[in-house]
Amino acid sequence: MKRSVTDDEIGLIRAMLARDMKNRDIQFYFNRQDRPVNSGRITGIRQGNYGAGIPAASDQTLDAFLAKFKAGPIQGQAGLAAPLADDERVANLFSNKNGNDWRLTSGETDEIECKREVDVRKLAPVVRAIAGMANNKGGMILLGVEDKSGKVVGLANDDFSKLDLVKLTLAVKAHLQPTPSFRKGVVEVGGLQVGYVCVEPAGDKPVVVHRPGDRLDDGAILFRYPAESAPIKFGDLRSLLDARDAGRLRALVDVTRKIADIGVDNSAILNVTDGALDVAGRPMQIDQALIDQISFIKEGQFDEVIGAPTLKLMGEITTAGGEKLPGGRRLITDDDVLRNFLDQESVLEPFEYIRFAVAGTNRDWLPIFYFAYQAKLSRSEMAGLLEGVATTKTKAKTKMIDRALGKQSALAKHTGTPAKLLAAILSGSYQPPADAKAAGNIALALQGVPTVGAPPKEDMLALLATCLKILVEAGQIAAVSSVYRAASRLDEVYFAPT
Repeated sequence: MKRSVTDDEIGLIRAMLARDMKNRDIQFYFNRQDRPVNSGRITGIRQGNYGAGIPAASDQTLDAFLAKFKAGPIQGQAGLAAPLADDERVANLFSNKNGNDWRLTSGETDEIECKREVDVRKLAPVVRAIAGMANNKGGMILLGVEDKSGKVVGLANDDFSKLDLVKLTLAVKAHLQPTPSFRKGVVEVGGLQVGYVCVEPAGDKPVVVHRPGDRLDDGAILFRYPAESAPIKFGDLRSLLDARDAGRLRALVDVTRKIADIGVDNSAILNVTDGALDVAGRPMQIDQALIDQISFIKEGQFDEVIGAPTLKLMGEITTAGGEKLPGGRRLITDDDVLRNFLDQESVLEPFEYIRFAVAGTNRDWLPIFYFAYQAKLSRSEMAGLLEGVATTKTKAKTKMIDRALGKQSALAKHTGTPAKLLAAILSGSYQPPADAKAAGNIALALQGVPTVGAPPKEDMLALLATCLKILVEAGQIAAVSSVYRAASRLDEVYFAPT
């Protein structure tokens, strides 16, 4: 692990420790807004676990450092004192009780939850805790800390530190609506690694479980109580709803006041649910110079950065030149999954396409690895997320998990004409299909494309797209199923991580 404290600083800290200076006094000299140094880090230097082999600074060097040291002001925006960084906030929650026995000072509260272990393949317990805190005041989920004693035991491995925030967000989005805001990190306490998830209180409460999972009941509203996250009690739900209604009333009054100040004829109302834009009965036009500075979202043409603020426009909004701007997202269909794969289009929520392949379709084969590639999911991560998908189609779910883990494949080797066509495709001597019969045979042939020595991806996707077009135009809908399996095979060949 790359050190954030320099060798010279470690030498100075060792010299301070040799003078029996306390950890909290040493922190004063090295904490910075952009790089906190917690007490656990200093203990690690004391014990030789951090910066091993670096000698202590000389007395003269330390004296010179102390004489010249001048604490600088820590400022945030607008000159206000900046809040503590997450790492430092978490480290300050612990104290050394006896020797190197680090404990959570306050114990579990309605803002702090501890978990001794975390399995990044089964994130439902973390999702449950996030939901409860988001519906209350927010808080910290501490991982690698015993829940009853508050004792720091440390994370068993580095799986959580390596867990991409996008993966955790996908797991949360798969179960909760609206999606809470949170951050994750790992901090050293007493030489041990403690993971944390910092949860913000939801701006639009309540956060509701919209898909069931492990201890996540469909429609449940979880609430963080002292030492537990549990289904919300009536009194707390009533208070939560009253606060929400009061906030919406204040917002309505504020909007009404602004419209009155601007004037009805000069105001526009945008419905962010269906995208309808009302400009006093007139269509809205946007100058091209402004359009060039705005990122409009269109399904299939936008790489989503989870957690980033996003503007989605839907409806008939046009430029000053009369050109229609892109519309918004629709419900996912089989055709969407197939065509977005063949056209190599980015999608707003790639995991939703994977989930659809389990719970939303009756087809045996749909491409999935391309969408996992967009979400930056490994095979095991995708399988773990699929485990949390609630569906009555248990066989389809098992099959999809097996595909994710490489235990099942769309590979199919046919004989006769498809076999001859496959040989021609692999040698580069094939001809595009001229009719529906040829298109159907090529689709069958592409089901046998090998992983090693496969032709260029762009050529194969374009060839299969041509087959699909011919079959649809000819009304050969039954033969289109061959295209879906061929797409699934090409998906494995070009996008399944090895």
